[in-house]
Amino acid sequence: MHEIAKQVAEYKSLKTSIKDLEFRLNEVEAVIKAYMGDIEELMVDGTKVRWKTVAQNRFDTAAFRARHEALYEAFLVRSETRRFTVT
Repeated sequence: MHEIAKQVAEYKSLKTSIKDLEFRLNEVEAVIKAYMGDIEELMVDGTKVRWKTVAQNRFDTAAFRARHEALYEAFLVRSETRRFTVT
């Protein structure tokens, strides 16, 4: 059991490191985006940086459910997954 305790401790440490790195990544990304402004593509030392507008159409399930409750319920499909957490 001692080995699993070490693995759990390492897991928690790695998760913290990942969160810190993601926070820093988001900060750097924000600086790049602020620099780019309305520019969609930029070349920096041979690296292409793109920040383009992408349009998508998404199905509004909440609105559909509100207007067509019975039809919405008829097409629900149950799925199950296992969720892994360490707290």
